[in-house]
Amino acid sequence: MGNLSKANLDYILKWEGGLSKHERDSAARHPVPDGSGYHTNKGITWRVFRSLYGNSEQAIARFYRMTHDDFRGIYKLYWNGVKADSVNSQVIAEYMADFAWGSGVAGASRQIQKWLNTQGYQVGVDGKIGNQTLTAINNLIQDKGEKIAFESLDAHRRHFLSHLRDFDVFGRGWYNRLNDFVTYAYSLINEA
Repeated sequence: MGNLSKANLDYILKWEGGLSKHERDSAARHPVPDGSGYHTNKGITWRVFRSLYGNSEQAIARFYRMTHDDFRGIYKLYWNGVKADSVNSQVIAEYMADFAWGSGVAGASRQIQKWLNTQGYQVGVDGKIGNQTLTAINNLIQDKGEKIAFESLDAHRRHFLSHLRDFDVFGRGWYNRLNDFVTYAYSLINEA
């Protein structure tokens, strides 16, 4: 089963870095309201942070000095959003949460459901991970094995990313990040 306490949060922090104000990032539409242009810190958008902590000067200061506890608490929203605790593979649970981190919970959930359908498991594509989707994920892991299930989800995610509007700007970085996750995943799968 997926376990948040075992999740490699250092991987996400490594790739997310610190403050960002890249104008082509979709998060740029919702910058911190202090005129700095920053919209993301450690991969967490100001819009998400604001929804939890408000729009006050104290919230802005907290966003800039974001603690590990703040980061982990927000990451947990994505982990829980894809119900990663109910996935019978730590690697696939983490990959699903990472997918949600990058594409939003609903967007990642829709893609995970589409992936399951390509694998012969018929699930509705509603953007919500429920019992039907979890059963299909866990059956796929059992039927095809963790490594094959992971590799097919990774291939699906890469295909999805390659068709996004800003792939020409961010695609190489997205793929480098996924390549790093694949290395990490194989270290876990081989230990099993």
